[in-house]
Amino acid sequence: MKIRAEIFVKKLIDSWDIFFLFAIVYIGFYVRAINIPDIVADYDPWFYYRHSVTVLKYWFDMPKWDILSFYPPGRPYEIHLGVEYTLAIFYKIISNFVKMTFMQFFIIAPAIISGLSAIPAYIATRYLTKSKISGLFSAFFAVLAPSFIGYSVAGYMDSKAFVVFYSFLSIFSLMFAMKRKDWIGYLTAIIVNLLFIYTWSGGGWYPLIAFLFFIPAVLIFRIFEDIIHNRSLKVNFKPLIEEAKSLVIPFLIIIITINVITQIWLKENILNSILAALGFAGFVPTLLVNISVAELQSINIFSLEGFQRVASSVGFLPTVLTLFGLPLLILFKIWRKEKIAFEEIFLFLFALVTFYMILHGVRFALIFSVATSLSAGYVIGNFYKYLKSYKNQFFIAIFFGIILFYSLDLFSKAYVFGEQYSRGYGISENWRSALDWLKQHGNTTTLVATWWDPGHIIAGYTGLKVHADGAHCGPGVCIPYDHNIRIQDMGRIFSTSNEEEAYSILKKYTYLTKEQCDEVKKKYGNMIYDNILKEDPCSNITKIYFIASNDLIGKYYWLTYFGTGTGRQYVVLPLTGRDNQGNLVYGNGILTLAFKDDKIVPILNIPNQGIFNMVVRKLVFVYQGNQYNFDYSNVTNRIEGLVFTDGATAIYMDPQTANSMFTRLYFFNGEGLKYFKLVYSNPEVKIFEVDF
Repeated sequence: MKIRAEIFVKKLIDSWDIFFLFAIVYIGFYVRAINIPDIVADYDPWFYYRHSVTVLKYWFDMPKWDILSFYPPGRPYEIHLGVEYTLAIFYKIISNFVKMTFMQFFIIAPAIISGLSAIPAYIATRYLTKSKISGLFSAFFAVLAPSFIGYSVAGYMDSKAFVVFYSFLSIFSLMFAMKRKDWIGYLTAIIVNLLFIYTWSGGGWYPLIAFLFFIPAVLIFRIFEDIIHNRSLKVNFKPLIEEAKSLVIPFLIIIITINVITQIWLKENILNSILAALGFAGFVPTLLVNISVAELQSINIFSLEGFQRVASSVGFLPTVLTLFGLPLLILFKIWRKEKIAFEEIFLFLFALVTFYMILHGVRFALIFSVATSLSAGYVIGNFYKYLKSYKNQFFIAIFFGIILFYSLDLFSKAYVFGEQYSRGYGISENWRSALDWLKQHGNTTTLVATWWDPGHIIAGYTGLKVHADGAHCGPGVCIPYDHNIRIQDMGRIFSTSNEEEAYSILKKYTYLTKEQCDEVKKKYGNMIYDNILKEDPCSNITKIYFIASNDLIGKYYWLTYFGTGTGRQYVVLPLTGRDNQGNLVYGNGILTLAFKDDKIVPILNIPNQGIFNMVVRKLVFVYQGNQYNFDYSNVTNRIEGLVFTDGATAIYMDPQTANSMFTRLYFFNGEGLKYFKLVYSNPEVKIFEVDF
């Protein structure tokens, strides 16, 4: 018994890394669950919630047509349902032990999955380095990357938590398969990557794409390595050919098998994903809406500001260890004439490519965080190994002192990010009240139309049909009106000053002609009748509820850009004080509301545009529910436009913006309009009924 106890204690001591790993899992969960909302948050999570509820109801007899999205006539139902099936299965299991609604589980799920992402991160790095320390640091960096936290706090269920989880698992499975070179390795890689592809539409292919380009890069690197080590231009190609065979054959087995299965199962292959990636990079045409997505705006990663932005997205320490530590490690090994491991070449290229991807948007920082977590853990483990070999405890202490200091700094910032993000995604009471009103007053022949952002919330919360949403639907998929057409139409409706034009654009979304309906039937056949609500997708809409909301003030540039080709915007100026005469000053002197002879005079000053003390022609001052109008058409030093203010904030509009449909709807409640009748209003959301 004593011997068994000693063996047990020894195994327990040897498993110290498992204790720390589960501590990291909890930390990953904790920073995302600081504030737990009572309802699903933000836009995209409602897409996953609605479809997850459908999976729970229908399981493997899923509808093939989504009647609520992109109506008329709807769109093909999403086939990449890895997120939804995973959530539904785990809920069924957990609900046997814990009493909770599916929404309660759904809200907390992203924090759980994100915390669990530490496990495949640990497994992947430990497998590559045979170092527990490497694995633990990779796991720590993985779950605390700010860009990852921003997509995975409680309430914000998006595919991103699964993307990170499967990224580590997929990379591990491919490395595992290439080293084992047997059916266990191949089967592991095939299953993991199929699950990733099924979970993340289009993007789940990226580890396979990375390996597709990585293998020839390894051979090129080996040639340069051979030249440097031998100091001769003569290259021994025999070992190169052997290594090429050892990499290419396993990869071909995996990639061919996966492509055959996905082509039959999902009607897609790796080429589809490559074309989609080229679209994001701007090499092939993509959806218009991607132009307006803030996370897809280009940044200069080679500037100090751009570098700091990237580092703040994934963590300063992982970024530095990846961009500087990994190349230094490789150079050090070349200097020692050690052969560079193929995983080191992969990590270097993976980090380089994902870093470059951020040129096309900070959204790609999420994938870069995967690369930095792997690379940083790998670097720490290898540097520790070399320092340990020199038996210098002082340098080891200094090294880990620096690492631990910046790791604690990452944790403290992650906590702050978690608290901020968990509070920032919630649906306001004003929006919830508006959605409740829509749910009460809408029916199966009602269409809700607004800018595309809130479409997922409206469909998921109210069960009503929406004109457009964030599930981008490109040409050839959504017919007769794809996402590009709908975005341009909606932008035109909001930005035009012609109510008849706005009305006629909306009217075309109340019905499909016989020719249009036949076109849909020809492409999709009877599947268009296979929807949850068992409705005819060609049936007419009898009523449209049109929403003008305050978030569109900040998005107005893109509305006008897509609607007219010229982006315009509201100049929003906060109250910043009073001048010596007691006049209200906005935007640090850009606008002054001067009180003179029982009138309020708006005076504009923008020196860099040559505007000095110009009186804005029109002013609307809202005070305690009353609206006061001032017109200065007779003033000689005037500038055309309108200032709208409630005292706390002033908004300047140029004449075109002041006369737009959005201004007339949101700021003036549709006053004087013929077709748009205000039926609901609160400080954030105004709903208009458009009868046809």
